[in-house]
Amino acid sequence: MSKQNIDIARTTTQNKILDLEQKYMKIIEDIVTSKVFLSDLKNIESETQEYYEILQEVWGKKNKIKEASERLLRHHMYTTFRDAENFYPSPVSCDIALELDDVILNIDVKTIDKVGNRGELNSIQLEHNQTSFKNKFVEGSGSFPGLRVKANLQSIDPRTNKPLLTYLVKIGYSDDGHGIFKLINDNNYPSIVVTCLPNGQLSNLFDNNLFLNFKDYVYYDEHDGEYYKPKYISSKAEFNSLNDNDKFVLINQKVDIPSDWEKVIKPNKVGYYDKQKNIIWYSVPKKKNNHWEIFLLAVKYGNTARFDATSLEERYNSNSEYWCGDHKFYKVYDN
Repeated sequence: MSKQNIDIARTTTQNKILDLEQKYMKIIEDIVTSKVFLSDLKNIESETQEYYEILQEVWGKKNKIKEASERLLRHHMYTTFRDAENFYPSPVSCDIALELDDVILNIDVKTIDKVGNRGELNSIQLEHNQTSFKNKFVEGSGSFPGLRVKANLQSIDPRTNKPLLTYLVKIGYSDDGHGIFKLINDNNYPSIVVTCLPNGQLSNLFDNNLFLNFKDYVYYDEHDGEYYKPKYISSKAEFNSLNDNDKFVLINQKVDIPSDWEKVIKPNKVGYYDKQKNIIWYSVPKKKNNHWEIFLLAVKYGNTARFDATSLEERYNSNSEYWCGDHKFYKVYDN
């Protein structure tokens, strides 16, 4: 992963976007740390605590405040930008998309549970419609070039010629699944994180290298042809008890793997690369008849891309002046 390189010659458009990203980062930070926003956020916490059992039945352990948090930020964005020029019509956007006088502002809202997903407080996960950043292929190994990170969001809106800026607002909470729910409000984990993901026009300033890997994937199946038919390996328990070498031995006992397929080892999975067809196969757990089993599946494309947000802390504007592109806020309200 690469931080912003200030030694690369920049275009006028790039300098303009750098300044706009800094400008709206400050505005969004001011909104989510304002007294009225934090008061509303505390009301969400109180409401969740009061109706916990009902919400547990409706939503389960995860995402009890997802919808309310999105609604909260959307409300404050609209009240802040009352002069928003037009409704933004594109279906390719983040949770919130506003056309302002100088940018198309895209903001994605994520709620992170410290109990089950604390690692996501310091990482970023984005869907294809939430980024315009042009990244190198990721997860390459040996002769396998890797998978493309899709970027469906346009860097410049062709209708208005305005740059599309992308921000992520994460709200941290703790939910034990048994009635104890509270927003994070200490010095160990951030309560709110605001991150600016660079516009696609700035990709070369980061060596086109921000995304690390994928959280999940979309796979081929037998409907795509006989070649893509999932290959059963074993139970998940049996497979996970083996080291990587023994996993390959087991796969070859269960499946006729062509001799020219190249072995691939990744965290939490192993697989093969078919160079002739340029297809990667990964070992994937799937629940079948209430049992977890391991299949070898052909990857169609990576779905949710992720990277370590610390690489975006060090950002610079058109004058090469520092600003923070991944800002964490702790203890955002008094107990």
